[in-house]
Amino acid sequence: MKKQIFAFALTALVVGGSIVPSFADDNTIKDAIQSKPEMIKGLDYNEYAGADAYNNAGDNLNSKFYKAPDFYNMVSDDQITIIPKFKTMQQTTEWSCGNVTALMVLENLGIKGFTEMQLAEMMGSSVDKDVEGAKPGSANNFFEYGTNVKQLYDFFITQKDLKVLETSYIANPKAEDLTSENDGLSTADFGNIKPTFSSSSLYASENSDTTEAWVEDAKDSYFVKWLTGHLKEGRPIMVEWGDWDGHWQAIVGYDNNGTPSIGDDVLVFADPYDTSDHWQDGYYFYPLERWFYMWQDRKVAPKPYQLQPYIIVDTVEN
Repeated sequence: MKKQIFAFALTALVVGGSIVPSFADDNTIKDAIQSKPEMIKGLDYNEYAGADAYNNAGDNLNSKFYKAPDFYNMVSDDQITIIPKFKTMQQTTEWSCGNVTALMVLENLGIKGFTEMQLAEMMGSSVDKDVEGAKPGSANNFFEYGTNVKQLYDFFITQKDLKVLETSYIANPKAEDLTSENDGLSTADFGNIKPTFSSSSLYASENSDTTEAWVEDAKDSYFVKWLTGHLKEGRPIMVEWGDWDGHWQAIVGYDNNGTPSIGDDVLVFADPYDTSDHWQDGYYFYPLERWFYMWQDRKVAPKPYQLQPYIIVDTVEN
């Protein structure tokens, strides 16, 4: 979550050639960058921090490890379910992933005019809670940094053009809503709102720890059907997980890879900190099954909001 980027480091990476491919001089990389879909632009609130400070320094058309699918122009087929033409944005601070994730969702729902910092102020993101009237970015203790699912929920319910369809957030949770020693979880998780999804939901048609309704094809699993149901309706799923020690992204696609196994299924994210897949287009992809077991944030989010944080919104007219 907290990671500082310095201009001289970026310069060294570019000049040293350790990231930019050797053919950069012939304008190949420049042309490729210019051909990327237009991203959402905004004010830069910290020149030396945030994903935008990388400024495509990690782009590598010759990457041995990553290729750069054109997610923006993809359409759904028998393998992939994706929200097409989803415009992305890179955060300009080290803590505003929740704000930029919300901004991307708003923009793609046709609700424009918000800025990264305006959303941070409205959500009370990353503020020093010991100082009255503290501004976003002033946080100096754990569980003050970033934005938790309650803050996102509290913002979205104030928007007259939006409705919250689903969320892990529960207002004033009762004892039975919270994890305890009876739930078979780590003691570190006690006191959190119970996870919405059982791990069995990946492999069965039911969302239950005691299910016997196992499926032969992952597309028939409870979780995949839930996931693709929202994506087919054009609804991104905002999730917070352990990436970057605590990070918000929006799930905008799912690919079954043409097999019945869930082990090779892939999620596509709109990622406000897209700096590590050798192509900074605001899209990131990661194995679904592996991601599911990392779907928690114990470093940044406070209890009781650490397990499977998510929120889904739509316009009122839909």
